[in-house]
Amino acid sequence: MAAKATQQPNAIIAAQAASMMIESTDIEIPRLNIIQKTSEIDAPFGSVVLDKQHVIADPEEKIRCIPVSVMKAWREDIPFDEDVSARIAYTKEERDEIGKDSKWNMLEFADLILMFFKPDDTDSEDAYPFVVGDKQYALGKINVAKDGYRQTFKRLATFSLLNPDVPLPSRVWTFSSSIIQRGKYSWYAPGLSITSEETPEEVQKFTANFLT
Repeated sequence: MAAKATQQPNAIIAAQAASMMIESTDIEIPRLNIIQKTSEIDAPFGSVVLDKQHVIADPEEKIRCIPVSVMKAWREDIPFDEDVSARIAYTKEERDEIGKDSKWNMLEFADLILMFFKPDDTDSEDAYPFVVGDKQYALGKINVAKDGYRQTFKRLATFSLLNPDVPLPSRVWTFSSSIIQRGKYSWYAPGLSITSEETPEEVQKFTANFLT
């Protein structure tokens, strides 16, 4: 008697997604926070926290990651103490239209979704629930502006412009929070740096199909 065929893991996942009618808008990515002096999250100043509960990096510590999704936009640069919601533009045309009647400058920002490798010695095992190939990963989303925008999005954009044939997710980057001091004020800002390490093939396939 012929052996019963074993359903492949990818086929099982696809069947599950189909039965649940999952769409990209149903996906919730945990937020990444860089802890500041005024942060309400209970974690060390300058540390990187995922989902408000997992410390995945200490201040200045570099951790390996892969850029999964990068989206640039603009918003009105409204002071924090103003009780006004900023309008957001996702195209240059929308930006210019809002700028015509806004009393505030339009501020560049970006939303980044990053995929983090699970370290061998982590104390936050639950932070890395996604299995791709034979390794575990975490996904995190961070909104970057000003110094954070310069140290993340602009570095990604520069690499992409100068290496048009190299997809961003095909290379491993390092993510860290570094201190910035101006006068008597200091804060931590996120930063990304490219490495020479290539992303595992199975992860490249994962990122190519992410949210599609």
